[in-house]
Amino acid sequence: VSKGAAPADDTKAVPAWVAFDRKVLRFNCYFKESVHESRLENYRIRNCVLYYYLEDDSMHISEPKIENSGIPQGERKGTVFLKRHRVPKPDSPSSFYAASDLAVGRELDLYGRVFLITDADAFTRAFYAKVGAPLEEPIPVPHDPYTTSREEMKEHIVRNQKYFHPRPAEDDLIRTMEARLGASSTILGGDKLDQFLKYDRRVLRFYMAWDDRKSLYGELRPFVMHYYLADDTMEILEVRRANSGRDPFPLFLKRGKVYKQMESYLNVDAPTTHTTQLIDRTGQVDPTSMATYTDADFAVGKQVNINGCEFLIYGCDEFTRDYYDKVYGEHFEDIPVEFDESVERPQMVIPPHVSPGSEEDSLGSFLYLIPKVPKKNFRRMMENDRKILRFLAHLDTDNPEDRGRVFVIKYFLADDTVAVFEPPTKNSGIIGGKFLERCRVKRPGTNDFYTQADFFTGAKLEFNRFKFVIHQADEYSLSYMEADAESHPMSNLQYIAEQLVPVLAEKRESLIGAFKSHDPSDSGAVGYEAFQDVLSQHEMELNDQVLITLLRKFDRDA
Repeated sequence: VSKGAAPADDTKAVPAWVAFDRKVLRFNCYFKESVHESRLENYRIRNCVLYYYLEDDSMHISEPKIENSGIPQGERKGTVFLKRHRVPKPDSPSSFYAASDLAVGRELDLYGRVFLITDADAFTRAFYAKVGAPLEEPIPVPHDPYTTSREEMKEHIVRNQKYFHPRPAEDDLIRTMEARLGASSTILGGDKLDQFLKYDRRVLRFYMAWDDRKSLYGELRPFVMHYYLADDTMEILEVRRANSGRDPFPLFLKRGKVYKQMESYLNVDAPTTHTTQLIDRTGQVDPTSMATYTDADFAVGKQVNINGCEFLIYGCDEFTRDYYDKVYGEHFEDIPVEFDESVERPQMVIPPHVSPGSEEDSLGSFLYLIPKVPKKNFRRMMENDRKILRFLAHLDTDNPEDRGRVFVIKYFLADDTVAVFEPPTKNSGIIGGKFLERCRVKRPGTNDFYTQADFFTGAKLEFNRFKFVIHQADEYSLSYMEADAESHPMSNLQYIAEQLVPVLAEKRESLIGAFKSHDPSDSGAVGYEAFQDVLSQHEMELNDQVLITLLRKFDRDA
């Protein structure tokens, strides 16, 4: 058999690397390896798998992994028994092994090791049958005496594990030797793996109260206890309360196992070397004296003594409640406990702001011993930098000398500050210029500052007891207010429509008749004066900014 063999009726030659691409012959084989200086074995049978690549007549051999063999095995890099290449024959180095040299029952001498082929896979047998050289039946592989003895010993130990392979926790001699070598007593305990895998990250939470009011300066203090089901450990945390006068300790009791009888645990001479129990002064070990708390020892309404402190369990969380309901069939109800929280502490009154400086600076001097710089919204300042709303306003006064005065009000969106400027007027007798320095201004009678929603045409403002009425806004301000309708309700068409719907529904017929009387040509439009007259006749006084918004939206002449 050769890689170039093909049926007789083929007229077109096909290269081997095309005809046999990804076609590999697989054989099972073994070789005997001598073992020296061992009384348990003289030789070892090592099973291998031989791969023969038809496309280039190369082969490689790998050894399947065997548990605890200590030999590099498998298909990983560096563990292949024989790397892939064309293997020369021992009697003729110039000739190489071919597919015709491989057959079940045949021995191969590969670099001094003799391999015996015992079997082949289904593809390999079909390939040889197709070319007219069928393979023989599989040859049984001899047993390795050492491996067989190890398997028999392992089965024997598994059957009698309790007697022939005792655990350290169940054998006193092993526990003693492990303890002398420095092993921790927790390692020498029973197997906790099943409990850990079942209850990992599951914690019971109880709310407890310690009533220490009988002692001097004692009080009723709240605590939280966490019981870890994974390893039966627990910890106690103190509930931190503001201005309690106590240092904020992270833990009241560190996580660990807690003994029920702390006195017998402390009243001892010396620990033994092979157990976690301690010997009392009589020389006898009392297992009950070393019992630790478990989840069965806790319940809502029960008092527990933990390291000399009497705690009352007055509540638990929902997970703990469900756990005890499912495991123990007990339903817990929280017990009301009142802690001393009703004491009204005197509060310091914030003094009023006094110039100079901003209100935030003065408040920082009051709150902190070392004043801190007030924090600013730099993102808003960057987004609204140089965005200013400008309005024309006049004074709301009866003084004849102030009626003709006109002011320019600027609202800076970056920091909600306001500046007022009075343009100079010739022969008015009043010197124009800066009327109000740029600053934040509070609404009269409140502690709230003016916002951008308070500035619109027709709005009445009060700065330093001067009352202003806005009567005009520039184009940029109107466009900005319409674009940001959520912050400016008087420029929000949806808000205006919601306010006008009930009134229009009530006066719909009369309004339609009045508008038709002012539109004899039936053009579908009326003038501004006629529009105002109809609204005033029907007692519908709209705000100036609302009228401007409606006209900017629906006026044909813009």
